[in-house]
Amino acid sequence: MDSLLKRLPEPTLQQVVLLVDDQTENLDSLAEALEDGALTILKAASGEAALELLMEHEVALALVDVVMPDMDGYDLVQWMRGNSRTRNVPVLLLTAGESDLDSVRRGYEAGAIDYLTKPVSASILKSKVDVLLELDRNKQRLQQACARIDNTKAYYESMLNAAGEGMIGIDRCGRIRFANPAARTMLGVSADALKSADYSLFYPDSGVAEAAWEDTPFFHTLRMGEDSRFDEAVFKRADGELFPVSMCVSALGGNGEGVVVVFQDISARKALEEQVRRSAETDNLTGLNNRFGFKTALKMAVERARRRGNSMALMFVDLDHFKRINDTLGHTVGDHLLSEVAQRLRLCVRGYDVVARTGGDEFAVVLDELDDSASAAQVARKILDALRQPIELDGGMRMVVGASIGIACYPECSDDIDLLMQAAGVAVYQAKRDGRNLFHFYVPEMNARARQRLMLEQALRGAMAGDEFALHYQPQVDIANGQVVGFEALLRWNHDDMGQVAPSTFVPLLEETGLIIPAGQWVFSTGCRQRHDWDGMLPEQCSLSVNLSPRQFIDKNLVPQIRQVLEANALPPYQLEIELTESMLMADTEHTRSVLRALKDLGLKVSVDDFGTGYSSLAYLKQFALDALKIDKQFIDSLTCSQKDAAIARSIIQLAHNLDLQVVAEGVETASQVETLRHLGCDVVQGFYFGKPVPASEVIRLPHEMALH
Repeated sequence: MDSLLKRLPEPTLQQVVLLVDDQTENLDSLAEALEDGALTILKAASGEAALELLMEHEVALALVDVVMPDMDGYDLVQWMRGNSRTRNVPVLLLTAGESDLDSVRRGYEAGAIDYLTKPVSASILKSKVDVLLELDRNKQRLQQACARIDNTKAYYESMLNAAGEGMIGIDRCGRIRFANPAARTMLGVSADALKSADYSLFYPDSGVAEAAWEDTPFFHTLRMGEDSRFDEAVFKRADGELFPVSMCVSALGGNGEGVVVVFQDISARKALEEQVRRSAETDNLTGLNNRFGFKTALKMAVERARRRGNSMALMFVDLDHFKRINDTLGHTVGDHLLSEVAQRLRLCVRGYDVVARTGGDEFAVVLDELDDSASAAQVARKILDALRQPIELDGGMRMVVGASIGIACYPECSDDIDLLMQAAGVAVYQAKRDGRNLFHFYVPEMNARARQRLMLEQALRGAMAGDEFALHYQPQVDIANGQVVGFEALLRWNHDDMGQVAPSTFVPLLEETGLIIPAGQWVFSTGCRQRHDWDGMLPEQCSLSVNLSPRQFIDKNLVPQIRQVLEANALPPYQLEIELTESMLMADTEHTRSVLRALKDLGLKVSVDDFGTGYSSLAYLKQFALDALKIDKQFIDSLTCSQKDAAIARSIIQLAHNLDLQVVAEGVETASQVETLRHLGCDVVQGFYFGKPVPASEVIRLPHEMALH
């Protein structure tokens, strides 16, 4: 080959080198280093100017600065590779300082052949340019040779295209005839080891006993006489290690003497791609797949199930009340819980099943290759059992996290991943509606309920913007003298089409959607304004009671907003009473203590609503500054016919009085209940016995004293 090259005449065309840099001094120094009288050197001070020169001249080599305004070096190289006239022009990128991996990768992806760092060493620059210009001269020599000898044309063009890459020549019988130094280095073989070796030295067999030379892509190319390109293939080194390559197989022209294999080791590229893929598909906190990785896994699982004719299942696992935990105990505790839940979910499934974290407290499980839906139910029970085990937190605290699980199966539900996800989402919502900490399979009837819920939510948002909410007021009566001592404000919703919507229907939805915050602000503002309007019509000490939801209680703006409402309506603080539940008080005792202290500093009264139905521990009664306990209606309903309920009511009243707290009985409906509560020493009663909650316009018509017999 070398002797043939020596016999070829030197090209008569002068070689052109293009220098591109937005700094004039850099262009001059590069030109000075390269000037030898034989080269034509073109200078361009911008990417746009370089494009014009490239279109006007046959350029042998381009030296391009990376950092330039408007069109930088990467953009210029990418443009050159996309243009048929310039796509084969070698490009050396010039960059300041040490290039990081991302810059190098970006440059090679754009199409640069190599990098040089500034300040450029004149000797290194000259050496690299000489090599590339020699390649250009070789190209021109080969082009001249191709005009005379067809057989050597393809051979020399293949060799030229292999510059900087591994190149192996194989004859028509599969024997290796040559391998360039780059190929020998990548394969880890010596020149001597190539003697009498065949393609099996570097090309692993397919594992099929009959596999032979005729089954290889090399023989296929030889037979068809057409180039074959493979973005990904596998070669083996001398020690047996397999490594990924990209390769091009070209038939040596003329009489079909063999093929040339041009290849690159793409191990580094594949490792980088895998790293990027993992980063793009992995949740940083738990190490599980993220939403993108989950959807990829789900798609593959459905395709496998369709191909094999078996079943698979998708589970959505939503943690119950996690936001409350996160808000009260902090994000550090929340993150710890999520990580522990992730580990437990992994242990509940098989190694090839996929577990993903798709949202804040939302997980997904893809169960592959199932026999039937019963297998999915078994996994769901296993998950619920695993989550029932307490999670150890810092400081010795133990926390149990419940979950609601929705399951959608392929092919029963759908063969479309979006519809499967929708079905699992509907099922998990139904599990939450039915009490949480359980699982549901999707059934078509759930869609109707989900649509109804969505319509209700949209109507509720419209009610917030319109004038559909109202407050009704229920009197609270002093059992000793029958005087009205307060009113509880109760939210009502009158929809144009649905009519009166029950609070048990829309209040939980307000809480779930977060609309309870603006709705609660409206209740405070409207109630306080109404109480101010009643000034002079009601006794001075007659107070207004307002219930707080859990979300309102943890809202950091709660106390400032109450203060602002009181000031805006000139309402004395003692005329406003806040009602909380036991579970709200105990969710985060430090937060509770802080909020209660702030409310008491404002001068408000604070009572515990539904007392006796929440926490069994009564320690909070001495921890927190409270004014009253409200006995829940369930203990009042059977007060006159159940000794147990009467005993509970008596105990609550005695406990409250011993702690200097007032007692209010809710749900009082009969005169005998009033008489029993009077006998037990109850302070205040409230219920239908005195009338249902009424609109504000009817409150002033209520008597200030109620008949108690």
